[in-house]
Amino acid sequence: MFDIGFWELFLIFLLLLFVVGPERLPAIAGYFGKWFGKFQRYFFELKDSIQRETEEPTNEINKLLDDQQSSMDRLKKEIDDKKEDKNK
Repeated sequence: MFDIGFWELFLIFLLLLFVVGPERLPAIAGYFGKWFGKFQRYFFELKDSIQRETEEPTNEINKLLDDQQSSMDRLKKEIDDKKEDKNK
């Protein structure tokens, strides 16, 4: 999700170690982990909600496009048939 690699995490860990000290680091890490988990859950819920809300209109649009394409294909076939009949 955030595309953070090993060295970025290591640098963050070192900065936290220097800023808060080794005594408070586990508590701070737990606090950030909890909030990161909540953020991630809310993010995925929002993403799923948006997908659910847009799925039906997207399906309807795709169906309309398919219907239009079918109509265009039929018309093209009719035009081609008329051209063949005219050329005979």
